[in-house]
Amino acid sequence: MNVSRPLYREPTAIGFSGAVRVLLFVGGSVLGLALGYFIPLIAKWALTLPWVPYEGPLKLITSVSGLWATVIASLLGLAAGLWFAQEVIKDTLHVVVSGETIRLEKDGAAQELTRETIGAVFLDGKQLVVLGNKGEELARETYEWASGRIAGALTEHGYPWSPGGDPYKEHFRRWVPDTADLPPAVNALLKAREIALQKKEKGEAKELRREVSKLGFVVRDEGTRQYWRAQTTGS
Repeated sequence: MNVSRPLYREPTAIGFSGAVRVLLFVGGSVLGLALGYFIPLIAKWALTLPWVPYEGPLKLITSVSGLWATVIASLLGLAAGLWFAQEVIKDTLHVVVSGETIRLEKDGAAQELTRETIGAVFLDGKQLVVLGNKGEELARETYEWASGRIAGALTEHGYPWSPGGDPYKEHFRRWVPDTADLPPAVNALLKAREIALQKKEKGEAKELRREVSKLGFVVRDEGTRQYWRAQTTGS
């Protein structure tokens, strides 16, 4: 797919803006402080309920009183709020599109893909997928924000955006244990990955996807069902 390269100026960043990040930290701080401050009162109220579990920890909380206890509880709540805001930001995909590269940042890691290596980009449900020139999968990351913005940024920068989704979707086949058309090593990886999907171990499933890719196959999911195709279906 030949796409002309526009004369473009500034890179386009898509994800949480600076203002939204500030709001997340401020909101997390306020909620954390409030929760920490009111925890003793909440615990005292909970103990009046006949069915409440964990009475021991709740009684311990209500037994500690005084100014210092309130200050410490509030500070702990503040720390929890800041941690929560940081985790939300870290877990949200940040995309930077320039004339030469697409940069994906998530979970404290970054992946940069050059224009020459990219054959197609599309959304597969809530996942942003980047394919190479021969149909190999270069990146797949969950992306739940402003899908119109990412499509607009990629097309404006001249990347091969596929509005209809995966151009190779007809090549996928449902995986079942010991599929005859797959090497034993790939079947073993997909079996382990099925268990990871059932246990909702996202990190393990992602790592196993990379291992399958190294052996020349692409995997996509529908719930815990896995579908596969060979990488080199493109020209």
